[in-house]
Amino acid sequence: MPTETQTPIAEAPVAEAPALSKYRQRIKSRYADANPQSDSEWDDLAERYMAEDEERLKIFDENSKVIDDIIAGDKDLARVVSEMITNGTPFRAAIAKFFDADSLTPKEGDEDYEYYQKSRDERVKIGKDFAARAAQRSKNEEEAYTNIDNFCKEKGYDDAEKSALIGFINDFFAGLSECKITPEMLQQFDNARNHDADVQEAAQTAEINGRNENIEARRASSAAQRQADGVPAPAGGSSPAQQAAPKKHTIFDEIPERKF
Repeated sequence: MPTETQTPIAEAPVAEAPALSKYRQRIKSRYADANPQSDSEWDDLAERYMAEDEERLKIFDENSKVIDDIIAGDKDLARVVSEMITNGTPFRAAIAKFFDADSLTPKEGDEDYEYYQKSRDERVKIGKDFAARAAQRSKNEEEAYTNIDNFCKEKGYDDAEKSALIGFINDFFAGLSECKITPEMLQQFDNARNHDADVQEAAQTAEINGRNENIEARRASSAAQRQADGVPAPAGGSSPAQQAAPKKHTIFDEIPERKF
């Protein structure tokens, strides 16, 4: 029998999302992570957009008034600013166009002498402090690399392990500089904070275990001696035949025996 040819059913075209208006495109460009679906959500986002712009304009107007008042009260400054805005003259060149270098330094007795001296002293101090911090930072960096070299040498690290350690340190402090603290970092902080207490507790536990092993060893030795002499082993003791196999070596064997 002839086979019926089935006509393939065409898939329905996927409806494209309507293009955003220019106004909504502008809003979306500022809030790329926002995904408003309804008109109400778009209205909320638009309200946020306008509130932010109004705040920016308010700050701009306030700053502009302050600058206008300063320029209006100082004709010399007004000429310098006008030169910079009108002709694009660099700041120091604009000053040189209207002032002699000597006239820029007030002399004792001038109205602004004390302000000048104070500002100059602050600038000098900031410069010295910055230089001192830079020198200390350089010294710290040298010491840090020396400490890393010595640490890796003591641990027997090769270059790859050393690089991995340095990379870990860099990533760690990069996160802190960005105020990023993860649960893993908190765990590391907690481990470091409790390290000394954990070591002390482990040492105390090891010391107690060492004492107990000494007591058991003395009991076993005493029982063995009595057994050899024909004396029954005391309660809680054991005969040589009942003694367990020799203990395996542990890290606690390195702890000095204590006398009781």
